[in-house]
Amino acid sequence: MEAAQRLKIWQWVMFGIIWLAYGSTYLLRKPLGVVKNDLQKALDISVVGLGWVDTALLLPYAGVSLVFGSIGDRLGPRVTLGGGLVIASIATVCISVCESYLTLLALLAVSGASQALCWPASCAMLARWFSDAARNTVFGMFGTCCFVFGMAGTTLAVYLQNTYGWRDVFVHPSLFVAALGFLVLIMGRDPGERSLIVPGRVTVPTKTSSEVSLSFLSLWRLSSVPEVSLAMFCVKSVRYALMFWLPLYLLHSLNYSQVTAGLVSTAFEVGGTLGSAFVGVVVDRCMGGRAILTSAIAISASALSLLAFVILAPLGILFQVIFLGLAGAFNCGPDILLAGSVAADLGERVGAATAVTGVVNGMGSLGTVLEGPLVSLVAAELGWGAMIPLMVILSALGAVAAFKASVIHARGEGGWVQVSPVEDA
Repeated sequence: MEAAQRLKIWQWVMFGIIWLAYGSTYLLRKPLGVVKNDLQKALDISVVGLGWVDTALLLPYAGVSLVFGSIGDRLGPRVTLGGGLVIASIATVCISVCESYLTLLALLAVSGASQALCWPASCAMLARWFSDAARNTVFGMFGTCCFVFGMAGTTLAVYLQNTYGWRDVFVHPSLFVAALGFLVLIMGRDPGERSLIVPGRVTVPTKTSSEVSLSFLSLWRLSSVPEVSLAMFCVKSVRYALMFWLPLYLLHSLNYSQVTAGLVSTAFEVGGTLGSAFVGVVVDRCMGGRAILTSAIAISASALSLLAFVILAPLGILFQVIFLGLAGAFNCGPDILLAGSVAADLGERVGAATAVTGVVNGMGSLGTVLEGPLVSLVAAELGWGAMIPLMVILSALGAVAAFKASVIHARGEGGWVQVSPVEDA
């Protein structure tokens, strides 16, 4: 077999393995959104306490991502990704025998911390297998795994809950994720280890001589960084709030059964998959590369879609599914732009691409941490009907921030950020 043909085969084998591996983390996360009602009854958890269930998973995830990223560099992407999946699956399967609220929080914390470095490890491993010219296309395709597995995770959780009970919801996905973790440990080799060379791939050092060391406050004062960070905070807050709370909202506010609520909630992920896959095409072909402006328009459309969902929900399930799908598409597309190409471009202009990307992504992670307590507090004080209006307000705030960033960027730089669809999920 010729070397080029052998490389092509291995490229797509590795793409498939990594796509499955990272996407499978959503099989560990999504059950939380489906079984919250069962958890509340079984472990006697208050509505406010349910908010801290999300935080227990996401706060360690954010903390490890921001502070301990160097551990992944030392271990290498194969061990970081494979080992993270195995540890997270062990912690998650233990939830099936959990009998106390504090034990549940501890197990979720271990699972979240173990998953934290899986995304950068996946990206690092994937980048080694494809040329620089093909990377944007490859990463755009790779980003769909988050939403495809988000839908699969919800659907599987609904089936397992309805068939076997809430505890089994955590068992079967964990076994699958553990198997993928071991597959990564066995198969996740670099091209050089398989005597392959990837043409057109330039090795970029993690820190170049042109990069500068800036404090957080200095980074925060850079042009457009506060606005882009706030937009990212809002986008991530809405995405994760709907991912973890939408089934419970549909259950209590629209009086759906648990099965129907879980299945209808997947409309958001369906839209998110399409938004993730096509956002790069829209920016390049329709918006002249203006990624910040595209993000602002899309976030506005997401807010309007959620508002239409609230207004038209009484008309039936068809309208609910349509507008949840539109909200997902318009929310998840900007997620890719703001966390990837926009942040990197802003940082490169001052020689601090890595640092600025860390600030923007860190704000997004902060949004995922705070959405749980915020949603639970609003639901406890105002009722479940207030949840979607809260998402509309957050989306509108994110849109205003993104529009302001686009104006600042256009005036200050005389150009627009080009798209490079890579997401920190």
